[in-house]
Amino acid sequence: MEGRPIFTQEMTVEEFEKHYWYKTELQSICRKHKIPSNGTKAELEHYIKEFLLGNHPINIREECSKIRKATYSTDDISLDTKLIQDGFKFNNRARKFFAEYFKMENFSFTKEMASALRNAERNKDYNMTVADLISVYENKKDFNEMKKSMEEKTYQWNNFVKDFNSDERSKNFNYKMKVASILWRKVRDNPGPKKYRTKLLEEHSDDLKDFIISNNDASIR
Repeated sequence: MEGRPIFTQEMTVEEFEKHYWYKTELQSICRKHKIPSNGTKAELEHYIKEFLLGNHPINIREECSKIRKATYSTDDISLDTKLIQDGFKFNNRARKFFAEYFKMENFSFTKEMASALRNAERNKDYNMTVADLISVYENKKDFNEMKKSMEEKTYQWNNFVKDFNSDERSKNFNYKMKVASILWRKVRDNPGPKKYRTKLLEEHSDDLKDFIISNNDASIR
């Protein structure tokens, strides 16, 4: 596309996100660099951004498939059945279980239930059970609250990156998105507000020293 650079592994996540990529292009990029190339467009973009950050992308679907058991019978399903670890699938066996549980002649899975399972796979929530799916089915509010929580985390991350990039001192670094990612993990995994503040550059200077632009006299201290 006009005005868009050719993808290379030296490209920053920030640069990658500036441009529109067709799904077929994302799949080609993934295949070329030997990273997972199947999944939705959002999943492919996630894999590529992980690759650009220097991480080894893990195929979420394959990882969950390896954990799932090959087969199970209707009698094996219970409220405590774990969706991923116990190999739960939306099939006739599961439909029969839900029909018996709700005392219905016919049972139809809902899009909220399917989305809840996809979210569990995406977030590696290996503790989610059939009981949680029942909760989603009985009360869509539960699912909407869960979705809202996930959207809130995304919103916090986006604001964190925006505030980091607005900080003049962020210009002292190469691979700014990598630096932002390191700082975000520090904030995310510890108590306190999930917001960027300049002081983080000083508090975690040892973790960031490899990203300081050489021949730049500016210091993060």
